Order: sequence, then C-alpha cells, then structure tokens
Amino acid sequence: MPTAEKEPKETGIDDGLDIIGKTSATERAPNTVDEFRFWLRSGQLLNPFDFVAVEHERETVTVAVARDMELLTDAQGHLSNYVSSNFGDTSEVPNTLRVGTTVVTAGVMSNTGYKLHDRPDAVEISLPISSDKRVRFAKPSEILFALGIHAMKSKIPAGIIEMSNGTQVPVSVDGDYLLGPEGAHINVSGTSGLATKTSYLMFLLQALYQQLHDEVCIIMFNVKQHDLLHVHEPPTDLSARDRRLYESLGLNPEPFSENDVRYFLPRGARGAPNSEHVPPGHQVYAYEFRDARERLDLLFSEITDPQGTIESIVGYLRDTPNLTQRKANDSLSAGQRIQTWEDLRSFDDYPEKVVTHPYSLRRFQRHLTRMTRGNPLFPDAVGEAVNLGDELSRLKGGGVYVIDMAKIGSTEEQAFIVGDVVSRLEEAYLSNDASRPKKVVMLIDELNRYCPKGDRLSAVAEQIIEIARTGRSRGVILFGAEQFKSAVNRQVTENCATHVVGRTGSQELEEAAYRFVDKTTRSSIGRLGKGELVLAHPLFRQPIRVVFPRPAYRRQETQ
Repeated sequence: MPTAEKEPKETGIDDGLDIIGKTSATERAPNTVDEFRFWLRSGQLLNPFDFVAVEHERETVTVAVARDMELLTDAQGHLSNYVSSNFGDTSEVPNTLRVGTTVVTAGVMSNTGYKLHDRPDAVEISLPISSDKRVRFAKPSEILFALGIHAMKSKIPAGIIEMSNGTQVPVSVDGDYLLGPEGAHINVSGTSGLATKTSYLMFLLQALYQQLHDEVCIIMFNVKQHDLLHVHEPPTDLSARDRRLYESLGLNPEPFSENDVRYFLPRGARGAPNSEHVPPGHQVYAYEFRDARERLDLLFSEITDPQGTIESIVGYLRDTPNLTQRKANDSLSAGQRIQTWEDLRSFDDYPEKVVTHPYSLRRFQRHLTRMTRGNPLFPDAVGEAVNLGDELSRLKGGGVYVIDMAKIGSTEEQAFIVGDVVSRLEEAYLSNDASRPKKVVMLIDELNRYCPKGDRLSAVAEQIIEIARTGRSRGVILFGAEQFKSAVNRQVTENCATHVVGRTGSQELEEAAYRFVDKTTRSSIGRLGKGELVLAHPLFRQPIRVVFPRPAYRRQETQ
C-alpha cells in the first residue's frame, strides 16, 4: 500500500451525470469484501471490465471492475409478459408496463485507504460496501492506483484499458513478476487467428527491448511460415490508432534494430537455407554427430520407449566420447572411431548390458536412419553451417535471436532444436559467465507440441518444465503461447505468474487450466473481439481486459 501522501487526490463522488447507479444489497444477494452489486441508471451504457468507483467509509473510495450484468423485472415469468401483450400480439403495446433495472456485479480491486496514527502506509478498508451508495466510472488515477501500478519498481507496458465511457488508461505489469525474482513467465492462449497470441507477445517483447535493452536478450522460435523473419523491418500496417496507443504507452512504433537481430535458418538441400524467406545477414545451422552426441535423448524424445532400450543406448553413446568399433562389420573396420551419423547408423558393437536383444538395436537404428539419413539438418559434414548451440552460448544484452523451424515438418526435429537451445542456456547459467545477459527471454509458440499434457514426459518437456520451475532464479524466462491452455503440461502453466487469454470456446474454458478466472469472467472471454485480451497478473486482484497496438515490425500478413 502507498503512503498517505501518494494516495490519489480525486476520491470524491461527483454529482450530476457522472453517477451511473447506486449500490444494492439484499437478503439473497449480499455484498461481500470481494464484490458488490449496484443497479444501473436507465439508459446508462456499461460493459463488463469497466472500472467503477464508490464512496466508502472514512472518506475513502473503493474501485471495482464490472463482471456481470442481469436485467431484472417484476414479471413472475415469461408467460406473464406474453399475456400482457394480448397473448402474443407483437403489434400490441403491453397492458402492463414492467418495472425493471440492470443489476451489475462488480469485483473489488482496491480501496484508497485512510491514515491511522503514525503508520506510514494507508490502511485499506475491506468492509462490504453498504447499500444505496452512489456509483460512478472510476477515474484514470484511481484505476492505476487500484492496479497497484504506482508501487511497481519495474513497469513494463502491457496494454490499454478502454472503457465504455471513452476513458483510456495505459497499464503496466510489474517486471519483478514477469522477469523475476518475485515471479516469472507469461502464458498466452486463445483461438487461432482471433486471439492474436503471437502478436501480443511480440508487442510485449518490443516493450522489454526498448525499456531494458542491455539487460535482456530475446530468443524466438519461428514456427509459422516466415512470420518472424522480418522483425528488423519497419511495419507497413500500423493505423493512426496504433500509433496513438504506442504514444500513450510511452513506446516507439519501431522494429528491432537490424544491428541486434540475428537470423538462424535450418540447413536444406545442398547447404542452402530451408526457409520460407531468407533475410539478410542470416546464418545456416546444422548438427553433425559430434554436436549432437550429448543430446541424442532430445532427438528420440517423441519415441515411445517402454523397455528403456533407446534410453540405454543413448546414455552409452553420451558417456563414451571415444567410441570405436571393436570388431569389423560390413561398414566399419575394427578400431574405427565413430565420428559421423553414417558411422553411428552402421555401429553395432554395443555391450550386452546396453543392448539385451538384437531387436532393440534394430529398432534404434531404424529410427536413427529415418531421422538422419538424407536429412540435410543432420549431415556428416556441415560445411559452412554453424552449430546453433555454440552461437547461442555467446548471447549478449540487447541481442535478438530468431531461430527458424517453420519448414521442418517433423515434430521430433523441432523438439530437438528447442531442447538443444534450452540445454545450452542451462549450461551457460552453470558456467557463471559474467558476460551473460541478466535475463534471457525465450518465445515458444505452439507450446503444446513440445510440452503436452500428460504423465509421460519427453526429454524436451522435462527441460521446459525445469525452466518454468527454476527459470526465474536463473534469469531464463518463458514466453509461451498455445491455442488450448489445457493441452499444455500443467507444471508449465501453473508456474507462470502472468496469464493472458484471448477469445476461447466455452468448452475449453471449462477445463481446470482456466480456474484462475471466475466463471463470470470465463463467460466474458468467450465474447472477446479480435485484439482484446484478458490479463491476469499477480498484483491485480481481478482480471482486466486490455487492447494493444499491432507489433511494430513487418508482419507476414502484410507481405
């Protein structure tokens, strides 16, 4: 809570048209410390998520957000209204004019508090609001106070609150809960195309980039055509409204600097990039066997291994760096070192304790051949391609690293790339490299691909879960997005401090993953428009609705 000197000055209730209704408490619907009800003045416009204010005890003001609205009349039933219109004559004026009003349920956000003795902080009043108190729209200063934005140490612009009376309020989230140490990670979900999940995360990343440039570096995985392969190019689709929103948020509508952006494209046929678009200054990446030896478990993470045979073989390969063929076969001579993928595909000289049955070895070789033979991403010699892990071990503050995977059709290969990057970040943390940026933010779209719901955890899923669990203390922050939150392992979503939900189907909203919002708010989420999002943040007592400008880079749909 703020000190008394920092309390908002605009705490009075004005007379006149500013009053939109009065509070109401009944025997069956009492007001509580968390919510109250009020009837709405006839003809007054109000929408869910609008902020209202009501005078409370000790000349304080309680700020709340509208959650639900019901129209009540004195009719005993619908049949009464039918009879009143001459038994269903739609042209007739009803014989009985019904008395009715709209009753609004509002969730309490905060109380401005009062000064008590010599206490440095104002004391918040949590008593239920009494009946017949005048209600008005909250003022911008009261909204910011209710959200606790005045007390945030690190303010990260997060969107604009737009109310039905025309009020616009730029809001922030607390960097200590977005990037640590108090909390960390953000998860965005919603219907594909309508919820604009990636657009919101990109907007938020640009806000971080502008405000914390040298303290943070950003890693993005591009999984949709060439969606993120133009992040250094100026936007071509920003409207006058978008620019006004950027100005209100204190941000510049500018792309990431070309000097800071590095693009990594997967190796394709004959060493050319396997990508929908080839940006300038790109680098091609690939994996020789020696680069992947210690991470082969990631390559086989999608394969069911009930007997643990593949796990045993992978562990043996990892723990035997100077592996040689002890007896000759059709492809390898005795004493030959295993250095390439072709060598590994032909290697059959495993100890009996590793391979207990010939079928187990054939199964491993079959999957290895399927994934690596003829695959330009796993060549015997990479040529001019770079090792992605080595490149990312030299992260710098202000750097933006885009890793393209869009044309890689195999989920196994995509999961291997994600897992390799995550494990490299873990190694960088353990090395205590002083040059490492304070925060590494990693954007993973379609999170359910790599860490799906279920008890069976792949090697990649385990690494992502570990980031969600311990990343805030290590400075590795997950920005995740998916269409269905319920499809992602709950250990990831439940470790995210901030949640954002776009328009989502009612059946999905009934899943346990959305229990962080009440039933009424879940109903409102189903009616959100494109670009409208519900934001739940640890410092906000109630979820709020925000809008945001289009991200400031050349997006795919504008090509």
